[in-house]
Amino acid sequence: MQLLAIVAALLSPVLLCAQLQTRPVTPAVQVTALPELNSSADDFVTGVARGGQELFLTSSRAGGRQRLYRVSRSGNRWDSPERLTGEVADATHVGGATLTMDGNLMIFAAFQHDLPGSGRTDLYMARRVGNRWKRVENLGPVVNSSFWDSQPCIAADGTLLIFASDRPGGSGGTDLWMSRREGNRWSAPLPLRSLNTPADEMAPILAADGRTLYFASNRDGSFDIFVSRLGTDGTFGRPEKLPSPINTAADEYFYVPLPDQNAALLSRTTAAGDLDVFLVVPNPTPPDPVLIVQGTVRDAYTEAPLGATITITDLRTRRRIAELYSDEESGHYFVALPAGRSYAITASREGYLFYSERFEVERSISVNPITKDIALTPAERGRTRLLVFFDFDKAELKEESLPDLDRLVEFLQTYPAVRILIEGHTDDVGTDAYNDRLSQRRADAVKQYLVKQGISANRIETKGWGRRRPLVQGTTEEARAQNRRVEVSVIQ
Repeated sequence: MQLLAIVAALLSPVLLCAQLQTRPVTPAVQVTALPELNSSADDFVTGVARGGQELFLTSSRAGGRQRLYRVSRSGNRWDSPERLTGEVADATHVGGATLTMDGNLMIFAAFQHDLPGSGRTDLYMARRVGNRWKRVENLGPVVNSSFWDSQPCIAADGTLLIFASDRPGGSGGTDLWMSRREGNRWSAPLPLRSLNTPADEMAPILAADGRTLYFASNRDGSFDIFVSRLGTDGTFGRPEKLPSPINTAADEYFYVPLPDQNAALLSRTTAAGDLDVFLVVPNPTPPDPVLIVQGTVRDAYTEAPLGATITITDLRTRRRIAELYSDEESGHYFVALPAGRSYAITASREGYLFYSERFEVERSISVNPITKDIALTPAERGRTRLLVFFDFDKAELKEESLPDLDRLVEFLQTYPAVRILIEGHTDDVGTDAYNDRLSQRRADAVKQYLVKQGISANRIETKGWGRRRPLVQGTTEEARAQNRRVEVSVIQ
């Protein structure tokens, strides 16, 4: 009966065979059951959020119906599962939750949900408001079909959705399909032909790096875990089978890497016939490293927590690669930054001046996660530092400066009555006269850019302070880097 419930809601196994290259056995890997998450019914984890501090469990422990549970983590200890209620639970079966890194957007599968859908199992979206999941909506006929659509996984930045379906157009059995987010819409799903076979592919899990995909397939008989990487051409490469003791004669599904440690969660059938959750340490095929940045967004004057839009921009390409949110009630935010790139993380909220922070993420991450709290100042008396960059002894703006300058243009267009003061600052190297001239030229360069974008010159004043107003004291390179800055303040 438990197997039938899985088939109806989330799983649909069929046995066929194919052959793929297998990675060598890694004896050091330990796979241990997690009794704090398991019951005598089916239990499996499909999503983690908030830097790995919470996970989402699907379980049929409540009368045989699959339901969603949230589990918090304190260090290495898992708290008792807390059942989700409300709109997300209004279905015969509900499960397979996947979340963005901030934990505020969830996509889940439901069988016979109260909201009308396209098929027997559809994908739905919900948003977190405080501690409640609300604004539940069916993803609609562009994503869902009249067939079985289930087991979603969303990228940490919310831009990519992969799920399992037995709709026509695949390779046979259940296949993996992919859709990309385009603004507030999802593109028509396409089958992942490099991964699909005439057997069944299902249980996709996309790691926080946005390119490492784990999935289950019964191409070799029982269901095993495979891994594939997304290439620069937008397609997934040839999958590899994970080694023993991860794959066994039992069925394995839902291989979920923990973003803040070298470990993963795995779901496996037991001798009793149900699914249990296991911990895998270490992960023998880890995803690319990511830096997890967490913190709280607050009002700079009242210190009240703020719900804000968190935008991640690749400074090299100037492309906005993700848009996440801080929690409306707590102000907490979480983002994952893949290694080897430079980013700007920008917090913005209506009625406030934005704030940006630059992060250089090296390929080798030594400290993870890191905490960065953000204070936003109200628009009518706002003050913030701009992420603008110059070559040594130069006042010409570098390309990496343009994302923040464009945000300032947007701010000034939104508040047409606002006047601003742009202030340039240098470090303590060089004479006062030299630094005064350099800081003034840099402040003027920012003004010139704003004027070229259509902002009236009468709304902009500039001042070069040289080295006379350091942000921090000290002669280290880190201190000097903080003091080399351009700031903007509202001067109504």
